[in-house]
Amino acid sequence: MQKMISTRDMDWKQWNLRIPLVVFLFGVTAALYQSFPNLFLVESSFFVSAQYIGGIVLLFMLFEKIGLNQMKIHFACGILIILTGLLMDRIFI
Repeated sequence: MQKMISTRDMDWKQWNLRIPLVVFLFGVTAALYQSFPNLFLVESSFFVSAQYIGGIVLLFMLFEKIGLNQMKIHFACGILIILTGLLMDRIFI
C-alpha cells in the first residue's frame, strides 16, 4: 500500500512536455506573426492565417517526431514554460 501511495505521489509532479510546449508555441508564434508581419511570405489575411496554422502544425509534428513531447518534466518547469509563452505574447503585442 505504501509503495502504491509513493508512486501515485510521484505522478502528479511529472508532466509530459506536450501541453506546455503547445501553449508556448501558440504564444511565441502569435507574438512573432503580430509583431513582424512583413517577415512572412504572404500579405493576405487568409493566407497569413493558413501559414500560421501550418507553422504550428509543422512544429508540433517535428516535436512529435524527435520525441520532445514525451519528455517528463517537473510541473513547476511546465508552468514556467506556459507562463513564458504567455508573457512573450503580451510583450510583443
